[in-house]
Amino acid sequence: MTVHVTSMREPHYDILIDDADGKKLWLESLHDIETARQRLPQLAAQYPGMRLVLWHRKSQTILAATEGY
Repeated sequence: MTVHVTSMREPHYDILIDDADGKKLWLESLHDIETARQRLPQLAAQYPGMRLVLWHRKSQTILAATEGY
């Protein structure tokens, strides 16, 4: 009997709305930095005037942010 195991990679990056109260509202999670950097302006276009941030889970730092507020 052969058992196939698939590894589910946990996303490393989140795109969040950084609201005026300092709360972070989750929008999307991604596995690789290139895709995350491409998605940030795409999502920002859907939320005009809002500040969106690209968050790295492991280091818990903001890697990029859009203009907002």
